[in-house]
Amino acid sequence: MELKSYDVLSVKQRKFSEIDLDDMFFDTLKTDYPEFSSWFSKKGKETAFVVNNDAGIQAFLYMKVEHTDEDYSQFIKPLSPAKRLKVGTFKITLNGRYLGERFFRIILEHAIINDVEEIYVTIFPKRDEQKLLINFMELFGFELYTNNKDTDELVYIRKMKTIIEEEPSLKNYPYISSTLERNYYMLAIDTLYHTKLIPDSIIREENPNEFTSDITAANAIQKTYIGNYRISPQPGDIIIYYRAKPAGDNRPAKYAATLTGFGIVSEGHKRISSYEKVNELVSKRTVLTQKEIKDKLAKNKTVNILKFFDVYSFKVRPIRNFLLESGILISNRDYPSKKITEEQFDMVLKEAKFNKKDIFI
Repeated sequence: MELKSYDVLSVKQRKFSEIDLDDMFFDTLKTDYPEFSSWFSKKGKETAFVVNNDAGIQAFLYMKVEHTDEDYSQFIKPLSPAKRLKVGTFKITLNGRYLGERFFRIILEHAIINDVEEIYVTIFPKRDEQKLLINFMELFGFELYTNNKDTDELVYIRKMKTIIEEEPSLKNYPYISSTLERNYYMLAIDTLYHTKLIPDSIIREENPNEFTSDITAANAIQKTYIGNYRISPQPGDIIIYYRAKPAGDNRPAKYAATLTGFGIVSEGHKRISSYEKVNELVSKRTVLTQKEIKDKLAKNKTVNILKFFDVYSFKVRPIRNFLLESGILISNRDYPSKKITEEQFDMVLKEAKFNKKDIFI
């Protein structure tokens, strides 16, 4: 199975042999699965995704790819032959609400990387943390399919390359319909907040250790940007993230400013003047502090709030010079928060060496 490494936040790859099986985190798994300890010990050289802090393990995810010859006779309604990603062991502590979004992004990314047709999970609905994961699965388009006749676990599946419901919706994530009409924009995101909000779009000049899972908004897939941008994206529209030249970078902006990824808009709110209304809309999905929000309101009288699902971070980052040379930015005075055409969006994807068909279906 092909695995992806993550440079930011606290989710790290660990060999089973490096993980403390005696951590109390695993107690419920040992209770639910009497053979868990012996199974775990046999997996020594295999890899899991783990979040660990001073209090111990906070999250654990193990996945594997299954092929068309897999035996599903233990299910009341067996799965048909297909290449699948099995979420073998998955647990998050109850305080990991936004960490859950991070892990479901990881699951779906690995399903795409390994080109599977479906994902499936078996889970008991006994404990609160299990019920939390079931809620997450349903939020991300997993559906109850059958039961394991030996253990009575629930079996949830998620089909890939499918638009499940009207956009924007996490049930479709990360897929976007290629047949719907929509508008395209670039959004200049304040350099100070860019990577705190969109950690997978970290740039080389930044230190990954400065961005941890303690930043609640960083883990969330739905992001909230507060600013005074002049564009008016609507739900379903696409935004490309424009990151200005980092502080201390001596290069000209045309070489230091970059496009780092894109997302799909879920909500847009303009000219909000009340701090209470801003706080109600953003919840914990912004990286701004209360003081920073109040300072913005004091300075500008109103703020705009844009909510979007973070879809993809470019591996190859188009620079501002490309925008100028291609005519997406008309001149150095052309501000990068602007509406662009679908053709210009496709030009950006080509420059980023991103295959549009991976996400737009």
